[in-house]
Amino acid sequence: MRGTADDPDQRMKYLFINPRRSIERNNIWSVVNSITPPLGLAALSSVLEEHGFASDIIDAEALDLSVSEILERIDPSTDVVGLTATTPEIDSVIALARTIRDRFPRITVLFGGVHATIFHETLVADGIADMVVRGEGESAILAIAQQQPREKISSLTWRAPDGRVVVNPQGAAYVDLNTVPFPAYHKLPMDRYHSALGAAKRSPSIGIITSRGCPGTCTFCYSGMFGSRIRFMTAERVLELILLLKQRYGIKEVSFYDDTFTASRKRIETLCNLLIAQKVNISWSCFARVDTVDLDLLKLMKKAGCHQVGFGFESADEEILKTINKRFNTSRVLQAVSWMKESGMDIRGAFMIGNIGETEESIKKTIAYSTKLGIQYAIYNITTPFPGTELYRDTQERGLVKHTQWSLYDLSHAILELPTVSSETVEKYYHKAYRAFYLRPVYILSRVLSIRTRDDFMTYWSAFTGILSMILNRNEKAPHGQ
Repeated sequence: MRGTADDPDQRMKYLFINPRRSIERNNIWSVVNSITPPLGLAALSSVLEEHGFASDIIDAEALDLSVSEILERIDPSTDVVGLTATTPEIDSVIALARTIRDRFPRITVLFGGVHATIFHETLVADGIADMVVRGEGESAILAIAQQQPREKISSLTWRAPDGRVVVNPQGAAYVDLNTVPFPAYHKLPMDRYHSALGAAKRSPSIGIITSRGCPGTCTFCYSGMFGSRIRFMTAERVLELILLLKQRYGIKEVSFYDDTFTASRKRIETLCNLLIAQKVNISWSCFARVDTVDLDLLKLMKKAGCHQVGFGFESADEEILKTINKRFNTSRVLQAVSWMKESGMDIRGAFMIGNIGETEESIKKTIAYSTKLGIQYAIYNITTPFPGTELYRDTQERGLVKHTQWSLYDLSHAILELPTVSSETVEKYYHKAYRAFYLRPVYILSRVLSIRTRDDFMTYWSAFTGILSMILNRNEKAPHGQ
């Protein structure tokens, strides 16, 4: 790498790439998937910019760019290319990294993100990455830009000149979300982003994240990326971000993609009161746990512009809820659903098919349960043992993981071969669940009667036709951007 940290004209140039995704037509995420700014990469870019280092972002997902189109956009004078990927995309991103290395041999390849954090040593040992930043990247990326000795940079895995893979100690400090600059939105194609289908009632909409961590300890989630402590932007900082998006980019709707937006009741109450007092004309939705809400809080959220809350209900089987360490039961679900209905907000419920202990009968029970809750949207996912999770470790030890073909870890393929139900049966009920929920005459009628505006109609029609397409198509890749 060239340049010195003290000479602005010789400082290193960075490029961050958000990869394009390919989703099969028979996967619900080909229908409802949001296009969200690459907030992690945009945060790193803003940190570098704040300290005088040049960086650009290529959002190949939002711009629908092929590999050759990505390569055309890479400035040959770039010093470091940063790549990130979730597990389903990792193989294609590795191929992209190798292509970049072949085309631009002087560029240093840096990986980050959950999958890279878990497989950091392999990525470096195999020559795919020169460096991997494990976990939060803000401190490490700045230290790299300042050309601090690599052996002193916390949370960095790197290849030494003699070929050794060096794993530096994990950083102990947590990033303060109130001191990190806002994501570098000005480097992104802001007109390309939108919330998940059915999650927004106004446009333009956009997804944001205002916390790191989750109070839950579910076996199927990886909690190691951001450490064990939940951290929040203050309510005042969140309001500042909303106003920036509204005033600079015309955003009318925000989807909070925090793992559990309601984890801090005091923060949400303060934010809602600020939105109400300042008459901020913004509508919004969020994710929550049923054990972090009550009627008073939900009514306040509704008054402040919230119109939908997503919950992970997961299963109707109490034993399965215990197995995945959900820490609530179906009685608590029914109470939260009742409060939501009284508050006047829509409910988006997420359900899992194919957990440890699952049987064909328990799957049928969960599907029937989901249709009787009176919720507006249901998302069914096949239980997937993502690397780093307790579920992955447990099922690996039991010999239940069929393969590590990462592209199929997309929540629509049965990765586990359970002793109590076949993978073929799990995949069959994945499609049956969507038919059972969305093709009910009573559901269709209720949604039609709820239409008040053209946006309501377009949202419903897109969801209805998209889900039909998903059900009728098998093993086909969706046209990108659907």
